[in-house]
Amino acid sequence: MMRVRKIAGYMAAIALAAAVNLVLLKEDPFVLPVVAALGVGLVSGCVWLVLLAVGVWTGASEKASLSGLNTVVGSALFFGICIVLYAFVSHWDWSVDLTREGRRTLAEQTVSVLKSLDKDVHAACLFTNLGDTEVSTSKEKTRRFLERCQKVTPHLKVEFTDPQRDPALVAALKLEDKVSAQGAVVLVCGSRQRVLSLTGTKPRLEERDFTNALINVVRNSEPKIYSLTGHGERDLLRPDASGGGSKLKALLEAEAYRVEPLAISVSDPKIPADCDVLLINGPNADLHPEEINAVDALAQRGGRLLVLSDPQLASREGQSVNLYGWLRQRYGIVAGQDTVVSRLTQSSLEVPLLPDSSVMGLFSDDPDPAKAFQGCYEKNHPITRGFAEQMVLPAARTVTFLEELPSNVAGTTLLRTLPQTFAETDLRGLYEHRTVHRDPDEPEGSLGVAVTATAKTDVPVGDSSLTRDTRLVVVGDSDFASNGRIDIAGHVNFVLNTVAWLTENEELIAIRPTGVEDPPILLTDAQEQAVAWIASLGVLQAVVVAGWFAYRRRRKYR
Repeated sequence: MMRVRKIAGYMAAIALAAAVNLVLLKEDPFVLPVVAALGVGLVSGCVWLVLLAVGVWTGASEKASLSGLNTVVGSALFFGICIVLYAFVSHWDWSVDLTREGRRTLAEQTVSVLKSLDKDVHAACLFTNLGDTEVSTSKEKTRRFLERCQKVTPHLKVEFTDPQRDPALVAALKLEDKVSAQGAVVLVCGSRQRVLSLTGTKPRLEERDFTNALINVVRNSEPKIYSLTGHGERDLLRPDASGGGSKLKALLEAEAYRVEPLAISVSDPKIPADCDVLLINGPNADLHPEEINAVDALAQRGGRLLVLSDPQLASREGQSVNLYGWLRQRYGIVAGQDTVVSRLTQSSLEVPLLPDSSVMGLFSDDPDPAKAFQGCYEKNHPITRGFAEQMVLPAARTVTFLEELPSNVAGTTLLRTLPQTFAETDLRGLYEHRTVHRDPDEPEGSLGVAVTATAKTDVPVGDSSLTRDTRLVVVGDSDFASNGRIDIAGHVNFVLNTVAWLTENEELIAIRPTGVEDPPILLTDAQEQAVAWIASLGVLQAVVVAGWFAYRRRRKYR
């Protein structure tokens, strides 16, 4: 009986192990090989238990029988402990993101937008089940990404469906000619919807596209930005790298802003009432006094203004600069007649801005830089709070404040240069003769190159007792927002954070997702099964078998 019991025990262990391996390889617990192996294992296990109980009852080989029973009970208890531990771990939502593309971590802006949702958004994920490996990979990545989004908000409802099996849904969403064979994600909120078609050689749902689409569907209105024209400003329709601003326009429209050009008529100087932000983007000629009056009227009714100003305009000697005179008189903002130059390289080609003051040391000319700044960025203002990106201004003029601001104005310096800089005022020598020399009266050290100002007005906000504030942001460079430079992460985040602050959409102020991607490794079905088996059971079984052989050899030579 002892021999039969051992054979039954070995058969049970081998058959059950084979059943578990076959389930993983076949991916179906009800196929014949799995059922057969499981049946043999259960029958053999029952025989082994019966013979073991008989041995204990009759006293035959009582010591071995009790040892075997103890092994079974101990194994069962260990297995139960493993199940409990797995249950705790599976509910522990913690992971380390080791992917270059950051697929396990949501960007700050995505989290901010999701947390701000106060109405349900339905995400219909349409993937055709064609057995295509790339489509299956894209579908699985989309599922994992949306699951992470759902953990942030209860207002995101996700549904996966095959458009070929559910044509009614496709018709209801009016997607008959918009569903890509590689998959699509449709975001719906009320009557608004956005379609994200997954196309290309490696189709996937980009986080930045999802976040922008989410912003679009939940907004009830589209803030309008007018870009001033007629003074040599950067054209937001031009695609060239240095003179064009089409990428800036596309970025703004992706976050649900409407961008339109505006030429102010001198004979009828008015700015439309629906102007949420007036953008003056790198003018190389001055504004007419009547245009200044129109801009002033916009500001007095609580308007918002973004000025990107290059130092070239200041190089025209004897020119009456109406725009900068108005900024100085009305808001105490001083756009310097200079260009920032590095004391170390004697060059003004680039002005780097860094987020962490530990990289450069403390700014010696600031009595307490830790209180207000983190590196080159004001750490308490919403636009630059927590800003951890690097910016590089191709050429910048200083932008500072008067010592005494008007009574209704509050100002903040947003950006400042590294300490090893000074303001070169001899622009003719710099741009025509390429000579740089610091005069004793030229300011040096950490210099302001961007400021923001708010001013109280008497314009009421709706029916409340509150009044609307005028908001302005003036930056001493415009080239950083050109097509050739706007793709730098720090530039994108700074510009869009600025517009979000100006339009009071502060839930959009955050570090935006990037499009970095780790190319997936495409495996065949057999390779996927082999990798899954080795990772889950192969290594474990190899350790068990090696331990069993070591145990047998030790018993043999003891």
